[in-house]
Order: sequence, then structure tokens, then C-alpha cells
Amino acid sequence: MMGLFRSEVYQIRKTLAVKMLFLFILLTSVFLGIRESGASYATEIKEAGWDYLLYGGGSLLSSMEDYSLVVLLAALLAGWMVSSAFETRTIQEAVCYGKSRTKVYLVKVVTYLITSFLMCLVVWTGGSIFIFIKNGIGTQEVVGNLCQWNYIAGMLFAGSLAYLSIFVICGVIAFITQKTSITMGICIIGIAFGFNIITALLPESLLKIVNYTPAGLYRQVLKMDVSFNDIIRTSCISAAWIVAICAAGLWKFKRTELK
Repeated sequence: MMGLFRSEVYQIRKTLAVKMLFLFILLTSVFLGIRESGASYATEIKEAGWDYLLYGGGSLLSSMEDYSLVVLLAALLAGWMVSSAFETRTIQEAVCYGKSRTKVYLVKVVTYLITSFLMCLVVWTGGSIFIFIKNGIGTQEVVGNLCQWNYIAGMLFAGSLAYLSIFVICGVIAFITQKTSITMGICIIGIAFGFNIITALLPESLLKIVNYTPAGLYRQVLKMDVSFNDIIRTSCISAAWIVAICAAGLWKFKRTELK
């Protein structure tokens, strides 16, 4: 299994699209971080009444709330890392050479999830770190519970798991379609926009149910008054969804004819 992991890491290092995406995200995050730590930006934020954005906890929260961006990243990586492996017959050849489908599937999904998380982590912290350095963590009056490092760490951990429960859906879709363009299209349109449309149209009674699914879990912790109950509950539910969706994808993959 370690050989499969080393092979996956090697493929990621050699994939120009993934390297260019990472470089673009890093440079963009640094540029935005420098801009947001400037005096002119601070003046604009104060005039708008969004003072929480001027402190580390609030800035991190704002970055993690950009749902469409992180799903877009996951959709691109699902296409480039998973579906393209079918198009180049990497997965088919691994299975033909005697590799277990279960191992091939788990290594591919885990590597994809780790890469997606690291990309998003750069997005979330690349800009916020400048705010942390310049203005500090913030006060209770401005950023609520996010003035404490333990709540910030909990929000980051639980929020990451909540997003991973969405990312794993993209990964399973990639295994089912086996086509890069189709995977990206379904994930971007169906998840990035579809989830937002559904949550916007649903009544309040049904929305409470959606908040316990990947479509709404991230909202449970991405808030300034986040509690440890929110963090623990969201983490457990997200982990359960990840395992369940991965298991469903594995069941489908083991019954799929590889061409």
C-alpha cells in the first residue's frame, strides 16, 4: 500500500496543473493578505462596520466561509487527480497488475482529500496570517469566542472535516464518471451552485435537516459564537458522512467494469 501512496505523491509532483494551481493560490493568498493588512483596507472595513475582519479570528472565519471557492478547488482536483487517472488508464493498469481495488480506491481518495485540504488551508491561512501578525487575535467584543486559540483551532478542525464531507462526494463522482470534464461540470454546477440554491429555497423547517448533511454542516461552526458542542457535534457528523460516502463509492467501484 505504501508503494501506491508513493506513486500517488509522485504523480501529484509531476502534474503541472496541480503545481500551477497551488502556486496561483499561494501567490493570490499572499497578495490579498498584504492588501487586507493595509491601512486603506482597514478604513474601508471600519466604515462598513465589519471590524471583525481586522483581527485574526474574524479574518480566518471570513476566508473559510467562501464555500464556492473551496468546492471549485475540490472539483478541479477531483478531475485532475481521480478522473484523469482513468483516462490515462493508471487505475486500470494497477488493478490489472494485481493491486486490490480497495487499496487503489482508498489510496486515491485519501491522497485527493489530503491535497484538497492542503490547498484550502493555504487559501484560509495565506491571507489571515498577515492579519494575525499585524492586529492580533481580537477581543471578545469584536470576534466573540474566536478571541481564544482553542476555539479558533476547533473551528478550523471541524470546518475542515465539514468541507471534506463535500470533497469526498466530488471524489466519488470522479470514480463514477471517469471523465475529467464531466466530473468538474457535475461538481461545480451540482455541488457549488446546487447546494446553495437548495438551501436558499428550502423552508426553515427543512433547512434544519440540511444542516446535518454535507450541504450545511460547515455553517454549524463557521461563526463567531461557535461553541465546543458545535465543534464536537459537527466533527462527529462530518466524519460519519465521510466514512459512509467513501464506503458507498468503494462499493460502486468494486462493481464497475474497467475499460
